[in-house]
Amino acid sequence: MIVRTNKARITLRHKTEAQLILLPDTWDQLISQIHSKFKLDNSNVVLRTELGALVNDIDLIRDGDVLCVQSRGPDSFKENSWITLNVGGHILQTTWHTLTKERTSMLARMFDKGSNWKNKTDDNGAFLIDRSPKYFLPLLDFLRHGELVIDGGVNPYGVLLEARYFGFNDLIPKIEEHITTSKLRCTLEPLTRDDVIKSLIRTPSNYILRFRGLDFSGADLSDLDLKHINFTQCILTETDFSRADVYGATFDKANMTSCVLDDAHAAGVSMEGVVLDNASLVRCNFEDSKLRPSSLLGAQMKGVNLEVGPIGQ
Repeated sequence: MIVRTNKARITLRHKTEAQLILLPDTWDQLISQIHSKFKLDNSNVVLRTELGALVNDIDLIRDGDVLCVQSRGPDSFKENSWITLNVGGHILQTTWHTLTKERTSMLARMFDKGSNWKNKTDDNGAFLIDRSPKYFLPLLDFLRHGELVIDGGVNPYGVLLEARYFGFNDLIPKIEEHITTSKLRCTLEPLTRDDVIKSLIRTPSNYILRFRGLDFSGADLSDLDLKHINFTQCILTETDFSRADVYGATFDKANMTSCVLDDAHAAGVSMEGVVLDNASLVRCNFEDSKLRPSSLLGAQMKGVNLEVGPIGQ
């Protein structure tokens, strides 16, 4: 015996495949059938009419409708795919390549091909991320061009928490350095030996510490390991670098009037445009360095080593 039903019959189309089904009672049942029939278990599904109108309610569907199924799962992504994100209500667009650039991050896992991460979408198909867009944007910009940019009015600590949440391991040290440097810039008094040591302890060994433009006048930095540190445009008047290891450090355009570099290991340093008036450079090793000081009046240079990197070259 054939039992007739009053249920609406609709056609579902996905890529080159089509299925005629009876319209179920609920939206969730419809989505479940679509997942089953088209094997889209790990994908988010968006339904549209043949004219492209979004369908997101079971009551909008009528007998004889043809609905186009769009799957938004990881397997559908291509390297040049554009992806729309809804971050805390703020719509952002970027590429799959950008989102997966930080390979160990949560974002890369969310959008990686073959991932079983079940990303939720809004009514327009944008992937939902329940985070603050203000702190998320610096992470996205870092993925785009590899540099940390934090606009004025954005608390860098909020960006740091966001980077930790998403697992941006390469970015975390940069933000921590930015926070440290920002705090140091707010200090009215010149920075001290203790300030430098604290910064050295906090900075990973594989990362370059930058003190650009800070005031270290009169600081005792003797005997410290200061290799590769950036002292560009710093105030280093009467700063004591005796016996310090400043190998590969950058002092470009710094004011080093009356500073002390006696017995310092300064091989490979860059000192372009630096002021060294009345500085003491006794037995300092400047081997293979770039020394183009703007002034050396009264400098003490007994026993200085200028091999390979002579002044003026």
